[in-house]
Amino acid sequence: MSLDDEELSAQIRRHATRYSAPDGLRAAVRTQITLAEAGRATRPGRRWFGFGVPSFANFGWRTASVSFAAGLASALFVLPAVQRLQVNESLDTELVADHVRALRIGPLTEVVSTDRHTVKPWFQGRIDYAPPVFDLATDGFPLRGGRIEHVRGNTVATLAYARDLHMIDVFVWPSDARTQPELATKRGFNLLHWADGSMQYWAVSDVEAAELERFAQLWQAQRTK
Repeated sequence: MSLDDEELSAQIRRHATRYSAPDGLRAAVRTQITLAEAGRATRPGRRWFGFGVPSFANFGWRTASVSFAAGLASALFVLPAVQRLQVNESLDTELVADHVRALRIGPLTEVVSTDRHTVKPWFQGRIDYAPPVFDLATDGFPLRGGRIEHVRGNTVATLAYARDLHMIDVFVWPSDARTQPELATKRGFNLLHWADGSMQYWAVSDVEAAELERFAQLWQAQRTK
């Protein structure tokens, strides 16, 4: 027995298994709708509001396009909000992330040397200031080298020191401020920040807080010589 179109449609609705389209397929369909609508816009056809007779097919395409446009507008609204959250992230959190990235995937040093007379000249032409570089090996904090980091859109000198099996990153950039060392902890890492009227410094490491404070004291002592 044959079924006409209406009976066949009823049987399918009643007995067929329904599946949800995967996200990838949905995205592909939306893309094709947008491309098709763009193509229709470049071809002459029926228009609205007394300039032609609309069709239901045309209305369907426009509805799909409006829905896609609404989704795109929502995405464009959300994206700046996410970017603002990233921009407003605290500086110490950002520096810890830079330190961890350098430890995990590098480079920890772009110029590898224990000689400050090799490390300091390496920054010439790479940044527009001359960071102080000290050799603290006799005090247990040997210099390992330096690298360039980008912090808040600025190119920043970064010095790498060792303490036993630990590494200490010192981010250095110009500042007119004068502040005493201030200790903070983020994600298990210690940070020490201070400024001497010429430069400001952020030392980041997983060494004990007392060790990092001692490092800063040694640095300041060298700076005043």
